[in-house]
Amino acid sequence: MMTMLRWLFLGGLIMLQGACSSLPDTKKIPTQHASQQIHFIYREWHTSILLPAEAVRAHSRFLQAEAQGKQYIRVGWGDGDYFTGKNKSFGTATKALFISQYSALQVLSYGRSPFAEIPAETRVPLAITTQGLRQLIRYIDDSFVLDTAQQPVPLQAYGEGVGHFYQAQGRYGLFSNCNTWSGRALQAAGLPVRSQLQLTAQSVFEQAKAISDYQLQLGSRPSPE
Repeated sequence: MMTMLRWLFLGGLIMLQGACSSLPDTKKIPTQHASQQIHFIYREWHTSILLPAEAVRAHSRFLQAEAQGKQYIRVGWGDGDYFTGKNKSFGTATKALFISQYSALQVLSYGRSPFAEIPAETRVPLAITTQGLRQLIRYIDDSFVLDTAQQPVPLQAYGEGVGHFYQAQGRYGLFSNCNTWSGRALQAAGLPVRSQLQLTAQSVFEQAKAISDYQLQLGSRPSPE
């Protein structure tokens, strides 16, 4: 069984590498009235979104407490067992691509600037409109599974300094992973990112970087921190 899973996993990797990214349509990149800034973060196989905590406090239905007294909020999505650290084995990672039981949102809060601890080559700043920022926060809110009291369902975090986890909407799998979730988050923010078959962290990151570089060229966003 493990041998079969390994071959399926390797086959999935080949498919993922074949899903090459496309350059975004520059005509759809927000450059005017794009006064808000977020960051797209890429680390190994995982991606996440960094937002200003002030905006999260103002517009999120569920993350006011997480954002209270903080400067930034970072959100990512993944398989429940693997992402929370409940089981970090190779077998769990492989199994999640095909028969994930549930998904999780990770929420990290920062009381100060996190850029010293996030390598510059793994993050890109992106300018979006105020409406785009609100739509992004709504997308994140809509990603929570809610209990009978209409509140997010917390999950145990198996590790130190990993923030908080919550049960998430959506089924994690080979064609619906953290990178497709992040790509749709950028779409919700009004950015022309392709998420369908953009299954690797690198494929989404390249699109985000192209948008960021274009905005910097036109002077619609400040230089990276």
